[in-house]
Amino acid sequence: MSLTSDKELFELFENEEINEENIKAVIIGALEIKKAVVEADEKESGLRRILNFGHTLGHGIEAVEGLGGLYHGECVALGMLPFCSPSVRERLTRVLVKLGLPTEYTGDIDKAIELVVHDKKCEGESVAAIFVDEVGSFRIESVKIEEFKKLVKERF
Repeated sequence: MSLTSDKELFELFENEEINEENIKAVIIGALEIKKAVVEADEKESGLRRILNFGHTLGHGIEAVEGLGGLYHGECVALGMLPFCSPSVRERLTRVLVKLGLPTEYTGDIDKAIELVVHDKKCEGESVAAIFVDEVGSFRIESVKIEEFKKLVKERF
């Protein structure tokens, strides 16, 4: 949530250890972002799509991995990486490593992509993708399936 909507919250992950003293601030910050997004887009007409950041590809990876593979949060972490600018991806990678989350996927990425492009969230020949070019901001873009595949394959 911080990557798309709260630069200061993301910097907390970068610059401090997440512990008992600040975990409450992290949780409250994430919930406040989600609450504001849902209140602004109750009918899921646009903005609410940012809540899918990392989930679109993450769900494909999760389906490939099955119950014995990666956890949901690990899959979502991986799903964020291809949709960040290089500078944001570098920062995110450092945070994921710090948190003990994966930054590389060695499973069947082609199968994961196929699951994504055949998902109900796919809009005909396009996928609604959330991009983070700068920490704390986002853009929603309808990406052709071939471009989506290319973005993901370049990263993994």
